Amino acid sequence: MPLSQAELDSFLAEPNIAVVATSGPTGKPHAMPVWYAWRDGKVLFHTGEESKKVRNLRNNSRISVVVDTKTAPYKVAIVEGTAKLLPGDRALAQEVAIHYLGETIGRQYLSRSSEGPGALVEVTPQHIISWDYARESNP
Repeated sequence: MPLSQAELDSFLAEPNIAVVATSGPTGKPHAMPVWYAWRDGKVLFHTGEESKKVRNLRNNSRISVVVDTKTAPYKVAIVEGTAKLLPGDRALAQEVAIHYLGETIGRQYLSRSSEGPGALVEVTPQHIISWDYARESNP
């Protein structure tokens, strides 16, 4: 059974690791885990300005983002959409680091980075598939 919008918003606000999938120039898929933020119905994540994800997105803005729990009962959300590349946002990067690591370690993590937050990727969903195995559902 799909998650309701309120359940989806609550689930995507948790600090689960997302796996982002982009497509290279030959169509070869590229998937990488990322930290992310869920804001106003969009997925936001930072990555290096010259990362493979960014290079792929410059040529093809289509993207998939998979978020799942790692323990039962499993919940999953698959966000299919388009990505927009934006300048990095240091305040958001700090907020995300704190969200995943806690206040003290999150601040330390970002302060050790000599580079800026890189590129910010904003994913606008076109389709979201979700389910909750606790309700014996299957997509």
